[in-house]
Amino acid sequence: MSPEERQQVEHDTRLAIYRFQTDAYRNLRYSIATAIIIFGLFVGSDVFLGNADGARLWPCLVLLLSAALSAGHFAASGTRPRLALQLLLAAVLTTIVGVILLVAVSSGAR
Repeated sequence: MSPEERQQVEHDTRLAIYRFQTDAYRNLRYSIATAIIIFGLFVGSDVFLGNADGARLWPCLVLLLSAALSAGHFAASGTRPRLALQLLLAAVLTTIVGVILLVAVSSGAR
């Protein structure tokens, strides 16, 4: 194999690995965003059904906010990838806060 062919094979291999990693990270971000939307809407539906009253209302609203932030990730992912990543990070953090609040309210009610 000539040095030029070897260089071309090495370049093609690096490019294929880069594309694979880029697709894998994009799929991971989309999966996280989708899971947050589903979880936020599932728990947040208690607000609309009237099951979230009193102290349980705030964690449900926080989880609805995280679902909205996650939906914003999908809206911004095509045109503004940096904003989309920031929205996803905010959605993950608000989901964590919402789950902690939900556990605290549920354990405090017993």
